[in-house]
Amino acid sequence: MTRPISDMVRCDLSRRTDSGGAAATGLRDQMDVEGTVSRPVRPDSSNGQAILSATNTGRSDGWLPALEGLRAVAVIGVVVHHVSFLSGLTNSFAHLAAVLARLDVGVAIFFALSGFLLYRPFALAAINGQSGPSVRRYLWHRALRILPGYWAMAIVALTWLNIDYLKSVWDWAIPFLLAQIYEPLRLPVGMEQTWSLATEATFYLALPLIAVLGRRMGGRTPLGRARRQLAFGAVLVLAGLIWNAYAHGPDSPLPGLAVLWLPAFLDWFGIGIMLAVLASWPVGTTSTPFLTGLTGDGSGRGDEDLWSATPRGLRVFTFAPGTSWLIAGALLWIASTPIAGPRGVEPAKPVESVTEHLLFLLVAWCLIAPLVGPGSGGVPRALLSHRAVMFLGRISYGIFLWHLLALEVCFRLLGFTRMNSSFWVLLAVTLALTVPVATASYYLIERPARRLRRLGGRRRPVAVEPDLPLRAATPAPALQGAGPAGLGTRLVPAADPTEPQHESGDRHEEQPGRQQDQ
Repeated sequence: MTRPISDMVRCDLSRRTDSGGAAATGLRDQMDVEGTVSRPVRPDSSNGQAILSATNTGRSDGWLPALEGLRAVAVIGVVVHHVSFLSGLTNSFAHLAAVLARLDVGVAIFFALSGFLLYRPFALAAINGQSGPSVRRYLWHRALRILPGYWAMAIVALTWLNIDYLKSVWDWAIPFLLAQIYEPLRLPVGMEQTWSLATEATFYLALPLIAVLGRRMGGRTPLGRARRQLAFGAVLVLAGLIWNAYAHGPDSPLPGLAVLWLPAFLDWFGIGIMLAVLASWPVGTTSTPFLTGLTGDGSGRGDEDLWSATPRGLRVFTFAPGTSWLIAGALLWIASTPIAGPRGVEPAKPVESVTEHLLFLLVAWCLIAPLVGPGSGGVPRALLSHRAVMFLGRISYGIFLWHLLALEVCFRLLGFTRMNSSFWVLLAVTLALTVPVATASYYLIERPARRLRRLGGRRRPVAVEPDLPLRAATPAPALQGAGPAGLGTRLVPAADPTEPQHESGDRHEEQPGRQQDQ
């Protein structure tokens, strides 16, 4: 099957290359990343009891609903991005069009979330000197999570829109094996966005090896291991930036599709890995993971944990929700200017492609870090924790898979033409079609498929060594119980990459301590 890439995908690919021939900002879903976002515990200085407190707006089991809400915002953003382009709005002179053209920043958000949620249990195990999670079980759960829903969508797209171009078994096998990013012009109509799923799947396969390399960094103490883990994450970020600069260079010997491969996004995954290490940082030390010369508030007191050890300027930039999200908005506005390249199908210069990539990295950091850091999370966390937003986050994988097919239906039902349609009408009808289909996909395909998890073997618990100090989360005033501060006590199991933190509909299966759907 060699079918020309559609105008929409050609736009996404050309913005990242100087030739317009291949590769990538486009769309990518977090693919329902796994890993229970549980808050670590530390011994209480007054009674020696391990105390765990949820964040101010999280539940007592440490599950962070805001991360699920963020997935909803990201996937709706990329739907709007594609509708804007296919309606013709992206190429107009409207001020709104420039911002909509960069809403594929959701790609960076999804990848960073994957890095955080999936790497955190490996980081905890390495820092605490424990054995890591079961790789076999992890891979089995990943396959169950992404393949059934994807294969269902692929069958519809291939038989409905691409049957005339499927000439051999290999033509069918390439999309089903998620190998479309390694064969030029192998992006079937109606599922062009799945090149990003192929990249994400490569990260899933590579993560156990990445975890092994991180563990090989060594270190004699939890603090030493944490420092080296953090440095390893920084190396991944640097490697991704170098690959992008090299792949986009005019004299690069790499194939054009190399900007779609995993190395091109190691920096986006890497910032999630760094956040996972920071969230697993051991307490009770007087050392900061950052440059010791950059002191915090100048109080002279010993650094009790990671967050107080972080320099004030970086702490505000990273963990103050309102400020950090305002910075993210400003960075997205900068990305909407010509500094990040053209909005349409015109090819971008190498420096423009790299600039956009770096700006998206910074936006992802500013959006995610406050949600996994200490404190209440402010207005952003409250908005993302709304039930409607969380529901969209729960079905976001289905939205990612089916929205381009819904767009095809819209054009046929409404009689619209590509690049010359009403943006608002097209967006409304696309969402009206996509959300019910995504809901059905979740409850009829994705959720039942996860019941096969037990075939992957019993879960191996990850124990917390009692003599290893871990960071305490910010206390939640709503908790009641023992302790001098009137805080409830609860020991949450360490994060396991096979336990998704965001599936609020499946808590009885997928989160510790939850026995019923809510």
